[in-house]
Amino acid sequence: MATCGKPLTTFAPTMTSPFFIQHWGSINPKDIPEDTHTLSLDKVPVKLLGEVHRLFAAVPQLTRLTCQHGINEHGNLDWGEVGKALLKTPHVNYIDCSDCKLKDGDLLKILEGCTLDLCELRLGKNPLQLNSKALIRRLQYFPNLQ
Repeated sequence: MATCGKPLTTFAPTMTSPFFIQHWGSINPKDIPEDTHTLSLDKVPVKLLGEVHRLFAAVPQLTRLTCQHGINEHGNLDWGEVGKALLKTPHVNYIDCSDCKLKDGDLLKILEGCTLDLCELRLGKNPLQLNSKALIRRLQYFPNLQ
């Protein structure tokens, strides 16, 4: 696991690189091992998130994404860009967007980039109304979603 460029001890059994969990901003995308499967985009300046396409392209084996990033002093996160970037990571099965200030339209944009592999979605502390017909239809698209 790597955070802020400092290695930490991890007890997760894995057959992948010792840097299988990355926190964006701690490492250049070209230096992230392709077998990285967990990525956290929390507490990242929005200006860096403009490179989310490049980042996701660097981690094609990504399965878990934590994106606890709402509106902050740096501006708004473009959830449409996150959804488009997810198209580059077809194996994502877990997304945590807790406390991101997501609205129905934002969640729909994220889900438009997800494949049927998505089976766990954490959305706590968001002002979701779940009254958009398009969003409800998209949620029904994922047969194993919890």
